[in-house]
Amino acid sequence: MTNDKPTIFVTRRWPTEAEAALSEYFIPTFNTSDTPLSTAEMAAGFASHDAIAPTVSDKICDDIIGAGAKGLGRLIANFGVGVNHIDLGAAAKAGIAVSNTPGVLTDATADLALTLILMLTRRAGEGERELRSGSWEG
Repeated sequence: MTNDKPTIFVTRRWPTEAEAALSEYFIPTFNTSDTPLSTAEMAAGFASHDAIAPTVSDKICDDIIGAGAKGLGRLIANFGVGVNHIDLGAAAKAGIAVSNTPGVLTDATADLALTLILMLTRRAGEGERELRSGSWEG
């Protein structure tokens, strides 16, 4: 019996639920050490898989893309919003698709912005520093 699922090389650990979802649709190879991989390690991983799933901390350069293009590589599926760490020109030249997860941080960014606004207007940072230093007198 053959497995028709594509293979994916995941460069860093993802949340447990995300890794489980990947396993439903792909045959994944996970970087279980969760340490940054070298260019050569990522190139070898991409060359032997249909897709590579980097994070924003992985620089996906022409060497990695070229190795993927010579091997099985067809997709760079970034786990993050941006793609500025991926050589898009090299990917286009090699005919490799690039995807990301736009909008995934929209709610978190809005939450953080409102938190900072409330902290500023309520002087929460100042109060927290006073409390931690032992200077707060009630």
